[in-house]
Amino acid sequence: MYEDIVENLAEGVVAVDREMMVRVFNQSAEKMTGVSRSLVIGRPLSEVFKRDQRIIEMIEKTLREGRLFAEYDEKLHRRFSEPLPVGVTTSQIFDTNGNLTGAAALIKDLSGVKSLEAGTLRKERLAYIGTFAASLAHEIRNPLSGIRGAAQLLSKKVKDEKLGGYTGVIMKEADRLNLIVNEMLDFARPAKLNKKPVNIHMVLDSVILLLQEGLKPPALVKGYDPSLPPVWGDDNQLTQVFLNLVKNAKEAIGENGSIQVTTRMITEFHIVDESSPGGKMAAVEIRDNGCGIRHEDLEKIFTPFFTTKPRGSGLGMAISLKIIKEHGGFLKIDSAPCKGTTVAVYLPTVEKEK
Repeated sequence: MYEDIVENLAEGVVAVDREMMVRVFNQSAEKMTGVSRSLVIGRPLSEVFKRDQRIIEMIEKTLREGRLFAEYDEKLHRRFSEPLPVGVTTSQIFDTNGNLTGAAALIKDLSGVKSLEAGTLRKERLAYIGTFAASLAHEIRNPLSGIRGAAQLLSKKVKDEKLGGYTGVIMKEADRLNLIVNEMLDFARPAKLNKKPVNIHMVLDSVILLLQEGLKPPALVKGYDPSLPPVWGDDNQLTQVFLNLVKNAKEAIGENGSIQVTTRMITEFHIVDESSPGGKMAAVEIRDNGCGIRHEDLEKIFTPFFTTKPRGSGLGMAISLKIIKEHGGFLKIDSAPCKGTTVAVYLPTVEKEK
């Protein structure tokens, strides 16, 4: 019965004897590490966790010095996946006569807890940034209008072509800054959505028409599902989202890359989210074979003002995510350096909304 209990624990259990040889390695430990117990039992712990020196040190100190560790945060390296955040608790093992026979570690998967904490922190940070952005935008807008107006008047008075070029630069940069200010306000204030049944294929075609220069077949491939029902949304807001996504893909592929825009129906949509509508959703995927996104940048891609572009505002993806969430949808990005990027947008259909 005791073996069954250990075997069916949600936490990983790893136990060693006095020579630091692995004697217990339950199912959860196998799942977490991606290593079969048949390759572990009877081997030195240092070989099993060769990339996790801290875990080895904790178990060894527990065995040799009697030092116990409780819920120590660590990163557990896995065979086929990214490192897993875990909590490690150790204890000594004694036989019925009170003799020390080994040490054990209870390894708890903290990935769900960490993502929950990160989500809460992200919401608080976004709320603060939104308030700050709105205040800053209003403070900038008035003097910016004065600067541009003064440059425009000056350009009419100046006869020197060289100086006239400088005033042109001032107006151009003022317009660019004004665009960023408007994006800040769009991000900060709640959108007023004019929802109605929207043919998402017409939205995508209008976006492609605007960005079609340099994107003729085979650089751009469309794969639309003709049976896709209308989505329930604001066509202007959705156009803004897909303009941003297709433009990003176009900039990522350079001259020799390609973009695929596909749509499909998902009849049973489930996601771990308290606001998940479930049921029928329309999926739009924009896939490119461009430069891709680094893993460390992927985690920040929706953070306002984060950008890898020399002249980007860092608000495009944050605003796109905000719009999709306000539509009751979801936005997902899958990317890797030199392997391209796939952005999937999920939107409720008219049937689901009604």
